[in-house]
Amino acid sequence: MTFLESGFSRVGFAGLTAFFLTLLVTPIVRRIAVLSGCVDRPAHDRWGRRAIARLGGVGMFLTFLVSALLWLPIDRSMISFLIGLALVFLLGFIDDLRRIPPYTKLIGQLLIGCVMVFNGINITLIPMVWLAIPLSILWFVLVMNAFNLLDNMDGLAAGVAGIASGFCLWHAVNSQQWTVAILAAIVSGSCLGFLRYNFPPAKIFMGDSGSHLLGLSLAALALMGSWHHSTQLLSILTVPTLVLALPIFDTCFVTIQRLMHRQHPFSGGTDHVSHRLAVLGLSARQTVTVLYVVSAGLGLLSVVSTQMKPLAVMALWLSVITALLLIGRYLAQVEVYRLEPPVGSPLTGSDAIPQKATLIETMLMHKRRLLEVLVDFLLICSVYVFAHLLRFEGSWDKDLQKLVIQSLPLILFVKLSCFAACGLYRGLWRYVGLSDIVTVFKATSLGSISSALALLYLWRFEGYSRAVFIIDGMLTFLAVGGSRVIERLLNEWISGASAQINTLIIGAGDTGAAVLRSIKCGGMNKRRVVGFLDDSPMKHGESILGVFVLGNRKMLPELVEAYHLQEILVAIADPPADLLEEVRACCQPRGLSWRTVSQSVLLSHE
Repeated sequence: MTFLESGFSRVGFAGLTAFFLTLLVTPIVRRIAVLSGCVDRPAHDRWGRRAIARLGGVGMFLTFLVSALLWLPIDRSMISFLIGLALVFLLGFIDDLRRIPPYTKLIGQLLIGCVMVFNGINITLIPMVWLAIPLSILWFVLVMNAFNLLDNMDGLAAGVAGIASGFCLWHAVNSQQWTVAILAAIVSGSCLGFLRYNFPPAKIFMGDSGSHLLGLSLAALALMGSWHHSTQLLSILTVPTLVLALPIFDTCFVTIQRLMHRQHPFSGGTDHVSHRLAVLGLSARQTVTVLYVVSAGLGLLSVVSTQMKPLAVMALWLSVITALLLIGRYLAQVEVYRLEPPVGSPLTGSDAIPQKATLIETMLMHKRRLLEVLVDFLLICSVYVFAHLLRFEGSWDKDLQKLVIQSLPLILFVKLSCFAACGLYRGLWRYVGLSDIVTVFKATSLGSISSALALLYLWRFEGYSRAVFIIDGMLTFLAVGGSRVIERLLNEWISGASAQINTLIIGAGDTGAAVLRSIKCGGMNKRRVVGFLDDSPMKHGESILGVFVLGNRKMLPELVEAYHLQEILVAIADPPADLLEEVRACCQPRGLSWRTVSQSVLLSHE
């Protein structure tokens, strides 16, 4: 076998061909789009505020077609696959030129899904063909719409698609499925080449023609891989859902949020995950980079899942779902919808007639508590399985699986009851403190002890390991406590990443610590505290909530220049007059803002 005939070389050359062709073709397409007036202009339901050329999907399709003809065996199945891609590109291209009604586009997507299933790309793990065929068609429609919706910020859809296709390539190479690997390499190369012109600030958009093309390609790759022929049902389901978890999560999240806020689920809007991160203060580049990292992390988990036992895969899957629920819970609090009545409402203001809430909307009024219970439900399941994995070093037999399945419903009932009895569903997670962690410890400890006693009473602990319940108790405390802390950590991380006002606090006592805590828990606060000043030499070099005491008041002029300070906060209950005079003398000539603060009130001193 020559070098060019080997699988690795064909995969590499196919990816490089797609990459360089995209780099070459995209500027030409951009020029044609500008000259022909195919430009996206700013609109109220779109995030961008610049006029940008679209039709980038044209270059991606041409690149994909040429690369596939060069490096893939041209047989009947491949021709059929390329016909499906041509149809979905045509659907998106028409939508780019003149907007297609959502129901018409949905019909087109369903028909294209039928074409792909007719060509043999479908879910074969379900023996009932009458169920497998519609599920396969819906899978294609879901992923196509997921990438169409994900294309809402510069570089996002192309980058995530490149990462997802890269992990499809990884799986295909490991199983030596060279045709699938070449297809994945072509998709990945096209995305990376297009990203050169689409990364913020973008010079061209891919449009619906590009997003539909990527969605159909990745949906097909997810079903064509070797994991599709695995004998383990959970592995079959986990790999494609983890690889494409981010676009699927964004689609489900946006759809649910729009329905909850009485918005049309298929209308445009600035309410996606990426938009909410930007509203919190991240720049466009920071936002897409964060989502790239999340997508890559989920892809790595898909690789790990192929080496795990079925119950371990289930626990991993539940853990990922729990993490996504926590992120969704946090992002749902970001205000992105207009407060005025929907367009077309006959009455507004005091004349408006309140609409009667549906049963679902009434339930969603308590969505925060419902979600907390659901998160704990998933955590208890995952931790219980992981505790057995740790105790028995990853080995499973039928007897052990039977014991886990038999006891898990009882464990869930007892622990959730203990959590509710201990008041675990009464606190606000963004303000979690030491007292809340103590409550979590009491609830998890009571739950673990009560679970062990229940098993002892019902089954005399026959076959069960006592060490499992010790491990389970510790892991449950860490998991449940960590889920409560995560919102506060996200607030602090986003505040630090998006902070625009460098702030120094004078006074490293109780008042200063309370002010710092208030700033960090604010979430939307734009302050970044660079340090404390305090006249007590004993406090110098110490840290309060991760912020260091840099020195005494004499260092103020030096620190103003070193840290480019924009605000000084005097956090002393009864500040001496000479201190205030020194701060005034330092800040006024430089035009710096300064004020005295208490734990709840900001008093400006001008």
